Amino acid sequence: MRKRFRQLGLSFGTLNPATKNLITDVPKVKVGHVTLFSDKPTIVRTGVTAIIPSEDVFQSPVTAAYSALNGFGKSIGLLQIEELGQIETPIVLTNTLSVGYAFQGIVQYMGSRFKFRTLNPVVGECNDGFLNDILYPSVNQKHVIEAIESASENFELGSVGAGTGMICFGFKGGIGSSSRILKKDRILGVLVLANFGAFDDLHILGTKAADHIKTGILKRQANGSIIIIVATNVALDSRQLKRLSRHSFLALGMLGAPGYHSSGDICIAFSTEKGYSEESRDFFDLLFRAVVECTYEAICDALFCAETTDGFLGKAQAMPTNWIRRLQS
Repeated sequence: MRKRFRQLGLSFGTLNPATKNLITDVPKVKVGHVTLFSDKPTIVRTGVTAIIPSEDVFQSPVTAAYSALNGFGKSIGLLQIEELGQIETPIVLTNTLSVGYAFQGIVQYMGSRFKFRTLNPVVGECNDGFLNDILYPSVNQKHVIEAIESASENFELGSVGAGTGMICFGFKGGIGSSSRILKKDRILGVLVLANFGAFDDLHILGTKAADHIKTGILKRQANGSIIIIVATNVALDSRQLKRLSRHSFLALGMLGAPGYHSSGDICIAFSTEKGYSEESRDFFDLLFRAVVECTYEAICDALFCAETTDGFLGKAQAMPTNWIRRLQS
């Protein structure tokens, strides 16, 4: 894992990050990875990332909502989130053609602990078929269980877990995360699985990357997807969380992405606290600013932390960082 955005002396926005500058700054939230990286019997560059909203999420589901900027995706569980406004399982991220295995892994994990006759696993995905032989069934239920059981407050970013084979803005992408302090002990955090964007569009801190560096990957269409997970301990109902989730997509445009026909851009937002917040202008402006800042910086962390990766159809170079550091100094 390379140095993060802020570790290089860079920053974005006006709000302060919480202690770890991770989604797990939100109390109760944990994240775990399983990274699958091998060359036999085929090229495997994929994995699983699990986000645990709380240890008792099944007994006490968290309030939730989702939004789609563009719905070219195969996520599971979003329909019931829309209907009931809650999540009752860990959220698992993986590659597009492993969604079914992730679903079964969640069922197996939850079934070993609780008795039920129905369950709504939540699975998000992005397509890592350039670096990973995505038709090969490398992800299975045990990897999902391992990711859930290994979840903690500290976790790596970049080319790990579900982000192992992802590409972002013409460079190696993957997992990113960030957080912001709202007021008192209230925190908002974001985790992204970044696999979207065209090199020619990328702007970081207002500077066009193509004016200073060359792309890190050739012959790949500018589409891809992003999954954004937003967590907060501010008491928000499902409607309010949907408002929050929609604002996360503003960060994509601020980085230069216009959106693409075949992109699956999904945001899932949840609150670890039950209830409702009065919709004062000042406080909701603060929430919206926080989710944009967190999403922007999380995507930057995915780019800054990811490492050069050889894969199934070619190589994805890590994005150089000296150019932006020099321009901002």
